[in-house]
Amino acid sequence: MGSRSTMGEALVPKKAWEPVSGGGVRAAIGRILSFACYPTVFPFVVFSRCEATMENTRWWRRVFAGLLFGLSPTMHAVIYQRCVVAPGASTASWPHLLLQTAWLLSFDHTMVWFLVTATAMLDLLSIDHSGHRLVSGRLHGPRVLVVGNGPSAVTGGEWGEEIDKFDEVIRFNNFQVKNEGLSKRVGTKTTVHYSDGMLYPTFKEYHVPGATVVLSLMMDRFFIAGSYVLIRGGADLQWPLVMKFFRDPNTTWLEKERIERLKKLLGLRGPKHPTSGMLAIDYFVTHPKAQLPVVIHGFDFFQGPHIHYFHATEPLYERINNHIGVSMHSPHLEKIYVEKLIAEGKVIFLKDWIERKAGAQ
Repeated sequence: MGSRSTMGEALVPKKAWEPVSGGGVRAAIGRILSFACYPTVFPFVVFSRCEATMENTRWWRRVFAGLLFGLSPTMHAVIYQRCVVAPGASTASWPHLLLQTAWLLSFDHTMVWFLVTATAMLDLLSIDHSGHRLVSGRLHGPRVLVVGNGPSAVTGGEWGEEIDKFDEVIRFNNFQVKNEGLSKRVGTKTTVHYSDGMLYPTFKEYHVPGATVVLSLMMDRFFIAGSYVLIRGGADLQWPLVMKFFRDPNTTWLEKERIERLKKLLGLRGPKHPTSGMLAIDYFVTHPKAQLPVVIHGFDFFQGPHIHYFHATEPLYERINNHIGVSMHSPHLEKIYVEKLIAEGKVIFLKDWIERKAGAQ
């Protein structure tokens, strides 16, 4: 499967959505407005640990409705009282308008999107994924290569053709292969596209026709699941696109149990969670139809001055989100665990795999 896999495209039903560019006026307006929401969103995302279940979603929907229709009108009334009615209040209108607008953008705006998102999640969490290619256990073949976005992906040899020979080639988020100079080193084939809450497969710049989509941390926690809906749907103002994307039979997400099991293996605590790359490695290492060792490439565990091999062409907005995201991982623990898998013969770096293959010929 992938941009060059007719077999993969034949297996995938025709989707009801088309990718949209990550730029444009609509996205710019939405992102600018979303910055005012960060102070309100932050405590929910960081401190809430509740799971993404139907019961919790219903409970939070009631909370959001109460905050929006109960607390918010009260706060607007208090601002009016303090700025206009109270003795000694300023005769100027701008302080009142400024405070009302600040509350509207930071709190009301956030609660509206929280309420809409929770309502949508009641539908999305009930989707049946049993027909999804990976959920049903179907691989294109046993040879698996997981390609990370670390700078080392382009500092080795020109292994693009070798990479494209693997049966399954897994890539992540906003990976780049369309540049000829990059494709010679990282290949072009993509059969599985893992994504975080940015929903990069819906971006025209990163979309791969026919690739199987896996949302890596969707089920980690309720507010993480909400971010998968809200960032692209709310901040980018692409709500219809996001709803169609989630209902695509070719889209799925990893189950909560798999995420929690890997957290324990890595020794993660608190709000920390595994990277999409680590989740993909774990998925295919434990897949009964995948041939061991699973080959990996471009995994640097965020060591060095740059996060991605395409940092020079990565948009500023995405680079900012990269650094926010890295703070939620523990790359040193993932490195230790990958080294353990290598020692057990379950994982091998592409460079070593190529050297072993050459030595056997």
